Amino acid sequence: MGTISSAQAETIMQLFTDRIKNKDYEGFLDLFDEDIVFEFPYAPEALPQLLKGKRALKQHLDMLDTLIEIRSFTKPVIHVSADSPVFIAQYKGSGTVFADGKPYEQKHISVVEVKNGKIVRFQDYWNPLAL
Repeated sequence: MGTISSAQAETIMQLFTDRIKNKDYEGFLDLFDEDIVFEFPYAPEALPQLLKGKRALKQHLDMLDTLIEIRSFTKPVIHVSADSPVFIAQYKGSGTVFADGKPYEQKHISVVEVKNGKIVRFQDYWNPLAL
């Protein structure tokens, strides 16, 4: 099992947030392993709680484009697990909910596992009430 440094985790999260914000989905998807497992443990019933593979993640991104526009993210605070390829990122996202035009203010805590430079598992803990 490999390990990940704080610098590597910060780079991954900077690319993650920049590419989502700029809707560079091809570049965003390049951060992930083909068999990515992406989890949303607090997602409401109308939204998926589990995505498997890049194809499912791309479909999810397309769906999100119809719900919200994300304009900014704070710089993530990174916590790297000792002797592990896992890190935790805490950050906030801001934008607009299309359905009612209200602000979208979201706090995220993400648990991220990396293997061979690619994200293999991403657990995104966010507040579904922000939608």
